[in-house]
Amino acid sequence: MDLAALRSALPDVLDRAAADWQALGDRLGTQIAAVRSEVTQPLFGSGAWVGRAADAADANLNNLAKQLGITQDDTSTMTVLLRDAAAGVRDAQSLLLAAENLAAQNRLTIGPDGSVSAAPASPLVGSLSAPLLGEALPPAAGEVADLVRRALAGASDVDAQITARLRELQRFTGTSLAVASEFRSADRLASAFDRAMLPSKGASPVEVNAWWKALGPGQQQRLIHEFPSQVGWMDGVPATARDQANRLALSQEGARLKTQLASLQGNEPPQYLGAGRFGPNVNPAWQQWQSQVSGIETKLAGITSVEQALSIGGRNGYPPAYLLGFSTTGNGRAIVSFGNPDTASNVVTYVPGLGSKITGAPGDSGRAAALWQQANRFAPNQATASVYWLGYNAPQLGLSQGIHNLDVTSTADAVTGGQALAHFETGLQATHQPGMPGHTVVLGHSYGSLVVGEAAAHDGLHTGDIIFGMSSAHVWAGANVHDPVPQLPPFNPFTALGNDNAGHFGNNPATSAFGGQVFNATLDPSRSFSGLDLSAHSAYWDANSDSLKNMARIVDGQYSGVTLQDPPALSPVPDPGPIVGPGVI
Repeated sequence: MDLAALRSALPDVLDRAAADWQALGDRLGTQIAAVRSEVTQPLFGSGAWVGRAADAADANLNNLAKQLGITQDDTSTMTVLLRDAAAGVRDAQSLLLAAENLAAQNRLTIGPDGSVSAAPASPLVGSLSAPLLGEALPPAAGEVADLVRRALAGASDVDAQITARLRELQRFTGTSLAVASEFRSADRLASAFDRAMLPSKGASPVEVNAWWKALGPGQQQRLIHEFPSQVGWMDGVPATARDQANRLALSQEGARLKTQLASLQGNEPPQYLGAGRFGPNVNPAWQQWQSQVSGIETKLAGITSVEQALSIGGRNGYPPAYLLGFSTTGNGRAIVSFGNPDTASNVVTYVPGLGSKITGAPGDSGRAAALWQQANRFAPNQATASVYWLGYNAPQLGLSQGIHNLDVTSTADAVTGGQALAHFETGLQATHQPGMPGHTVVLGHSYGSLVVGEAAAHDGLHTGDIIFGMSSAHVWAGANVHDPVPQLPPFNPFTALGNDNAGHFGNNPATSAFGGQVFNATLDPSRSFSGLDLSAHSAYWDANSDSLKNMARIVDGQYSGVTLQDPPALSPVPDPGPIVGPGVI
């Protein structure tokens, strides 16, 4: 399939055809039920008609019902086939649209054959090997070429798979029940074979990356479509593939939850079971129903929040957004990157803290986008990716939390979160484009700083000179005077004896006792704070704040531009590694 055919494909027409086939299958189901309830049962169920003629008629009617059943199965197969075709074409067109948008942002053109160039006379065919009249192509050219390649490969694979499935369907249509059953068993076996191709859960990101590279484009697309949730969470799979898989998982989960909610809302049990001594007796079945409805509505709200976060990307000067992780489990999980981390020179991962959950994705991802914008303003010629990482269960506060309000005083969530964070960062290393510079920054805020600290101290985040493995010049922290969180007393009060720098979980990172560089975290001067103010805890990303500017300088590796709270000279570091900031608590 070429670009012209892909652009002109109409997945909506395939969806409408799928709906027509489903309607036909529904009508066949009605006819089958009618044959059994209105003909077979009245004639033979009560023994009213017996004899050789009755036996022959009974056999013929049963055979008719079975043949109608086979035809109904065929309509179901056509419905699924056409929906799969529509989804495959739509995914390929989405990849092509992302390529076209990225090309337009970087003044690149995509030729009819899929070549990428900055001028028609100097095409880049699927790689970065072609020179641009002696001038190097921008880093985005490789990403555009990869997106185009994946779009064409995906479309061709969908075309081949649908054609093969249509031929198989034609082969088995009208055959015996046994043969049709064997065909369906073979289809299930093929799905099981694909599942067996997935790497084990304990595979490292490096092993996952090697496995993914060994797959052909068609195999990759098939696994994305069959197992989007699994592929979307695999550290070591490239960002473009994870984004495609997670967006598909997001769509499927939304459709599933909406169907489940509609079913529940159509079967609401009575709220009360008569009058009791102190008023109406609430129906336990209704309470359970209400809890289920509320849970589904919360998950749907989380999906809407992730969609809102993704909508920031590709608009108003922001780079495309990549969905690198999604789940509605617990408080929800979401990982959104503004810019492709696999091709960026600077990658910052922001780990939010206390109270963070998937329904807050627009606000937290907005912070990641604001940091990208400021970093890009300081270094417009360096490709930057800013990642919002909610890949752990952050502690929550509130009346509904009960004893879990104490979670924030424990390191338990930080320990499990640190393991996941270290795994994710190793995956970013594995998928980063070879030969391109990579400056990795990890930014923890509030309880998120404890997650980063756990990852660095115990989970291998420091291996390969990633974090804490280099000099203290690479460890940063900042806290403004109005933020009450850094002032929380130590969990163990005895640690504060004789130590004015003690924080809740150890030495406060924003003090000299911690050993890192403390940058100026003055807030936006247009905002007014008096004394300690909890709103100041979330003001580090305000547009005119010194904290945002200093964090952006750190992301860009422009250390001389960072203003320090205590200004010891910052010696130049030739090979900057990942950095933590603004660590508080």
